[in-house]
Amino acid sequence: MNVDENELCSRFDRLVDEGVIVFQGYRTVRHSDGIEFQFRLLSGLVRKPVVYGEKPASASTTTATGLRPGSDIDVSGYEVADLGETHMLIFNKFPAARPHLLVLTQDGFRRQHEALDRADIGALWQVLSSFQQGKRYLAIFNCGVESGCSRLHKHMQVFAAPEEDEQFALWPDANNGDGSTHAAVPFRFFLHRFERGFPPADELLKIYLELLGKAETAVGQRSRGGAIDGAVPHNVVLDRRWMLVVPRRAAGLNGIIANSAAALGMIWVANEEQIEAWVQEGPARVMAHVGVPREAASRGGTGKSC
Repeated sequence: MNVDENELCSRFDRLVDEGVIVFQGYRTVRHSDGIEFQFRLLSGLVRKPVVYGEKPASASTTTATGLRPGSDIDVSGYEVADLGETHMLIFNKFPAARPHLLVLTQDGFRRQHEALDRADIGALWQVLSSFQQGKRYLAIFNCGVESGCSRLHKHMQVFAAPEEDEQFALWPDANNGDGSTHAAVPFRFFLHRFERGFPPADELLKIYLELLGKAETAVGQRSRGGAIDGAVPHNVVLDRRWMLVVPRRAAGLNGIIANSAAALGMIWVANEEQIEAWVQEGPARVMAHVGVPREAASRGGTGKSC
């Protein structure tokens, strides 16, 4: 698959103008709490329905609303491309960036509590590899309700990274070789850098499974494969430079929900009140609560892998 970024953004803009995609741009507010956090104020999120823990919609055939059998994600009108026989690429109806895409399974009965498999990794590799020039793109996966996911149909997200003029650095980019750069990160994490360039999908899968195993150890829980309990809750962030896995214990704290983007310090909010709630609780405290507190690392390793 070859992606023309200009055409992709142009189509994204057309769907915004038509009201199909809900996006009015965003305003950022920076906040320091050990590490740098960026609140991204997205007024369109007010209209996004949240279904944490609810049973997804199901149907015998694709419905007029665009829900495939077993799915709770509307695909009608948002399609970009098929990714082989297992996945499809669509626009996110409630984006946090321009553009913001979903990579979801063709099978609407696949669930968000399942770990990534070879087909998932292959689809992400295909999308990220298609962006050869221009903007930097990040892929995230929120595995399980405790990871901050808001939909149950198995899907990953791909979106443009913060622009340089936002002056917001992603903390995993920092690398002084001994891990001290990340000492202020308040939660356990497992990071693997791609020292020889973006690896092929099979190697990415091996790296992911290794990091997932460390995340399981960090929370004292083992994945059950196809069992109903699925994988240990975790966040994944992937780009062409590194892969990050963050073990999770809870979706949020006192009504504040944190996803994979929040693990990078990028907090997506719908209004000023949500920013105030985050600041009152303390972003570092929230992230330590939903993940595994960093002080636990002294009892079980450094919390990083390179």
